[in-house]
Amino acid sequence: MQQTTTVFEFASYEFDRAARRAVFHYTTHWRGERPIRWTETIIFPAAISSRIPKELLEKMLEGLHLMLGISYWKFHCAETIQIPYELSPQEAEFWNTVYQKGLGEFFYKNKLNPQITPTFPFKKNRKPGAYSVSVHTEQPLVGIGGGKESIVAVELLKQGGFKPTAFIVDTNNKSGVIDSVVKEMGIESLKIQRALDPKAFEDHPYNGHVPISAVYAFLGMFTAIVYGYPYVIVGNEHSSNFGNVIYKGLDINHQWSKSFEFETLFQEYVKKFLTKNVLYFSLLRPFHEIRIAQMFSKIGKQYFPVFSSCNRNFSSHKSHVGLWCGECPKCIFTFTLLSAFIPKKELVNIFGKNLYQEEKLLPLFKDILGIGAMKPFDCVGTFEETQEALLRARKYYKNDSIVSLLCDKMKGSQDVFKTNTENAVPKQFKALGMENVLILGYGKEGRATEQYVRKYYPVMRIRVGDQTLDKDYLKKQHTHDIAIKTPGIHKDKVTIPYTTATNIFFSHTKGKNFIIGITGSKGKSTTSSLVYHILKTAGKDVQLFGNIGKPMLLALVKPIPKGRIFVLELSSAQLDDSAYSPDIAVVTNLFPEHMDYHGNLQNYYAAKKNIINFQSPKNYFVYNQKTKHWLKDYKGKAVPFSKKLFKSNLIGEHNKSNIAAAVAVAEILKIPQKKIAKAIASFKGLEHRLELVGEYRGIRFYDDAISTTPDSTILAIKTLKKVDTIFLGGQDRGYDFSQLEKVIKQYKIKNVVLFPDSGPHMIKNKSGLNILKTKNMKEAVQFAYTYTRKGKICILSCASPSYSLWKNFEQKGDEFKKFVKKLA
Repeated sequence: MQQTTTVFEFASYEFDRAARRAVFHYTTHWRGERPIRWTETIIFPAAISSRIPKELLEKMLEGLHLMLGISYWKFHCAETIQIPYELSPQEAEFWNTVYQKGLGEFFYKNKLNPQITPTFPFKKNRKPGAYSVSVHTEQPLVGIGGGKESIVAVELLKQGGFKPTAFIVDTNNKSGVIDSVVKEMGIESLKIQRALDPKAFEDHPYNGHVPISAVYAFLGMFTAIVYGYPYVIVGNEHSSNFGNVIYKGLDINHQWSKSFEFETLFQEYVKKFLTKNVLYFSLLRPFHEIRIAQMFSKIGKQYFPVFSSCNRNFSSHKSHVGLWCGECPKCIFTFTLLSAFIPKKELVNIFGKNLYQEEKLLPLFKDILGIGAMKPFDCVGTFEETQEALLRARKYYKNDSIVSLLCDKMKGSQDVFKTNTENAVPKQFKALGMENVLILGYGKEGRATEQYVRKYYPVMRIRVGDQTLDKDYLKKQHTHDIAIKTPGIHKDKVTIPYTTATNIFFSHTKGKNFIIGITGSKGKSTTSSLVYHILKTAGKDVQLFGNIGKPMLLALVKPIPKGRIFVLELSSAQLDDSAYSPDIAVVTNLFPEHMDYHGNLQNYYAAKKNIINFQSPKNYFVYNQKTKHWLKDYKGKAVPFSKKLFKSNLIGEHNKSNIAAAVAVAEILKIPQKKIAKAIASFKGLEHRLELVGEYRGIRFYDDAISTTPDSTILAIKTLKKVDTIFLGGQDRGYDFSQLEKVIKQYKIKNVVLFPDSGPHMIKNKSGLNILKTKNMKEAVQFAYTYTRKGKICILSCASPSYSLWKNFEQKGDEFKKFVKKLA
């Protein structure tokens, strides 16, 4: 029966920045009686910077006010609510959902209709937006609850090279278990003190479960934003997605605020109304709890004496001695899961007794195994995984009464060990916890990835998928936990969770080492190499990796000294699914390329733009006129290409632009002008990039095999000017060659070699041209020697990728140079 309360009022809050304290007030109003006033206090662990936008701070405190109020509304279930804020329709719907689904168990146990859920008022035309905040670390904030899940999450993060900070909510000084666990973790921690109103522990008309994980989510997000963390990570498992019972049309799930439904709902709330710079997610979402228990048995042994999942440790009236009561569903479920993996003697030592010998617990065992009255309202997993655990434990506990009574009724399922694809784990974290990995693509990067996995995940099973080994390799992905794909394989072809070498590299180095990333349709190799050369000449500890032919993960195989700078050449394929941006981002130029990979120009440019999309206000973007439009809404430090001139061996206007970009980077890093000039003067350029092979029989031969688009070949022609013979053609990617044909006619190039597949389609009007169609480089070079006039130039600059006849542009260029010298 409903009480006579009329209104629950979210009265007000006060925030004292100096005292790091927020106090939230609520009032339950009665008909004809004095109201009940409630007060909850939150004390934050450290000073809160004034850099946080005032509006965002207010929005976060308003959200906390509404979230914490759920603990007080439930005592009397007022018919209506009053809030002192204006909500948008989307915000109101979020709160309606959180209150109804989060209080599902409460409604069920108190025999209340879920339709009494308070309806949050909103202003129809209100459209609040998110705020930009800066992060001070690339390392995550991890919620710690004292149980095996948060322990596994932290240990996996450590294995992956991350340095997590523990986030603790100490409610009414009940964090003893958590404190012990964090001490064993050996990591930094931030503790929020939460003081519930003392009246909350008195008798009330209604009482029961609240969505505590949602409360922690809001407190964790507040902590991450004000202290500069980019991630709030929790250890919620796939098993929490499954409810207990259907009640009056509502799926009642004790663990709803741990479920993927809540996770995605909260992510959207944060992204739309707080900030896009901080992400909340569960690292363990891909796994059933039984698999987490298996991991815990391997990597959590040092925690056996201190961890506990028994909720009675955190209640206001703990009635047992030790870490486990041995009587609640959570204790029984945890014991059952761990019995499949931890030796019997160790497990009995953890719990203080063998629960399989406690016949009085038989009804609870039946409930968690799915052959009893109902799945218990506690944080327990699915029936399938509990049955599977009991079956696996049978050979060690077959003489114990519970096992002998129930084991024959069990079916179990191997499916509970499979990785679940429904998760929001970012790519750079996806490999954590996986047992086997599929390396997709086994070229240079694939082999470097294998070295990395063997070092950092020595027990992980590795399989390789590559078209040279098995033409159907993409059809066999489903048998693996995760893939690490190489850039050459498009993300749309990957059907299982995956990450990339690029994201793995950044996850290890971002925030620890300074990273310079360089991309562009052309010029990125020259610019990357020149930046590296300048820094090396200046005496810096610097390494060059990336698309230039040196896989990034090779850098992680050996220890990385503090202070080392990395210069990365980044292709559009590497950036396409990148979750990171470098400290300095450089874009040399942009024009249509790789349409076969990206599908259209918009996708190609969007991939390139990822080089700045994840930058912070303290990062740099080195830009020119081609990318000036990217400065709109850019939050970092924008630096134009340098206008200073230096003597150089590089020829062509495009190389002047490359030098200007490199100089801008050097100036950001405060390299002295004399050292910049010395480095540029001594830089010889790169092989296969307008490389002078030599002058033979009065003809100068240039190897420009790197030019695999019409635009880059046009640049080469305009740079050299005296081209009389040009080699064109290669893999056909559907490029438009009309402008290239005009330039060939404009510069009066007479002799043209056309390689398949694109060559025969390049020239529409062949009048006045001496054309050779061939598949043979030797024949092409002989043609050049026969028809190229003395004092003129022959250039290999094919305006198409090399893969029709050659393995890569390096092989094509080497073959060209070989025959130029051999036939001289």
